[in-house]
Amino acid sequence: MNSPSVAPFRAASRFFVDAVAAVPPDRYQTPWSDEWRVLDLIGHANRANVLPVEYYERPVPRAGPDYLLPENIAERGRQAVSELGSDPAAAVRAASDRALATVEAAPDDATVGTPFGKQTLDSYLRSRTAELVLHGLDLGTDIDVPPEALVDCGAFLVERAVRQGSGLDVVRALSGRSPLPPDFNVY
Repeated sequence: MNSPSVAPFRAASRFFVDAVAAVPPDRYQTPWSDEWRVLDLIGHANRANVLPVEYYERPVPRAGPDYLLPENIAERGRQAVSELGSDPAAAVRAASDRALATVEAAPDDATVGTPFGKQTLDSYLRSRTAELVLHGLDLGTDIDVPPEALVDCGAFLVERAVRQGSGLDVVRALSGRSPLPPDFNVY
């Protein structure tokens, strides 16, 4: 596939591979949040490598509103841990390799069937790029985010804010004109 989202996705996927490789295995069981350990976060985030392949090769039907409940997201993340096996860094690297090979071989008009409906692979990759960047940062390593991945992630987040009616707040904050409201989030 030759589309604008491929290079940022590739950069974000490789960034995540490097970030996971930089996490010492003795940190895997460390709590990352109230619900997840660091390993759960890695499993959840690696779905951004796994799902483009799955939804391209085997489209899924639209999911109901329960799909986005925090407890359901957390459970899918924990389930993804089992797919990491005994060497999470190697599993993430393999998932990235497979995702990149699939994306690069896909036709420009490729589509995916996601729990949110059918969409182009190109547009779906933008959300996966953001997930890989954000959760790679969540791992707290010293790995630098490649500029093309960071730009695409930022643009995706600003677009989400605009669609949710918060675009003006984000633009004002990014330009130093006013702070974001407390607990602001585009997710």
